[in-house]
Amino acid sequence: MMHPIYLPFTEQQLLSHFADVRRKGKCIKNVKHVEYYKQSIERYDKYLKNNTDRKGKPLSEMRKPCQIEKDERFWIAACMMTIFYSKNRKQELIQLFEMAYGRFPPIEGLESWEDCFDGKLHLFFEVSLPSPKSYKKWLQKNLTKRQFIPYVLDNAHSNANLEGATNVDAILLNSQNGFSVIIEAKVLSDISYEVTYNTMRDQIARNIDVMLEENCELCFPLNKRDPEKSLFLLVTPKIFKDNPSSRLYGYKFHEYKNNPNALSRDLPHIEDCNWQNISDRLGWLTWEEFKNVNKDCCKWLD
Repeated sequence: MMHPIYLPFTEQQLLSHFADVRRKGKCIKNVKHVEYYKQSIERYDKYLKNNTDRKGKPLSEMRKPCQIEKDERFWIAACMMTIFYSKNRKQELIQLFEMAYGRFPPIEGLESWEDCFDGKLHLFFEVSLPSPKSYKKWLQKNLTKRQFIPYVLDNAHSNANLEGATNVDAILLNSQNGFSVIIEAKVLSDISYEVTYNTMRDQIARNIDVMLEENCELCFPLNKRDPEKSLFLLVTPKIFKDNPSSRLYGYKFHEYKNNPNALSRDLPHIEDCNWQNISDRLGWLTWEEFKNVNKDCCKWLD
């Protein structure tokens, strides 16, 4: 067990939830991510051992060693792995997804949530999904409509790739039917509201964009993900779902849900799209809802 509260799983279990990456034509295991978790736990345990009473300690002293207490990477890993390894996994997933999307999945070809989760399920963290080629081509042609700083525009002349891959916090994937959910996890942070060459591109739009892109060149099983059977899920504390205007993601999520045409505005490179269907594929859950479904989730909330 790496940590009894923030990561109650073995290092080998955690390692298995990082997807293979392609290097020089070969798919290899990406092991670098695990070091981040190990080092964070080591700092945290060392600090608590030397500071049994933290009351009154300055924030500047506690912020780095206690980062784990608000670290989205730990929260989503521990939470999703608890569900993934639960003996009641399918029932718990169905309960959660009905709360987020309704009784039936908003996907053609999958009539029930049982259909979505029947098959070989995979769970990966910190997945890198390539930016759509159509978007990068569109941005090249419309750069001055989305960026106005001279030195950034000058740099773009020598840069053929105006947007790199999007790192999504987690992906739950069924490699047998192509169903997937792309998860954006938040604790205290908000979504980013710009990228270097596009000052109007928010993080939710970027996640939806890569969700709709086919990734046949990625390693198995990510290459089995079907964009038409993919969902976007936002996971946040309950306080921000109850008060959505306190965060930019609350505003953008509700705009995309209540006005599907806003998706067309923010993803102008996508043509002939059923934006109502994309809007229906957006869901929002809270950490507290995960804990209500499985009491072993989010032990720090105890």
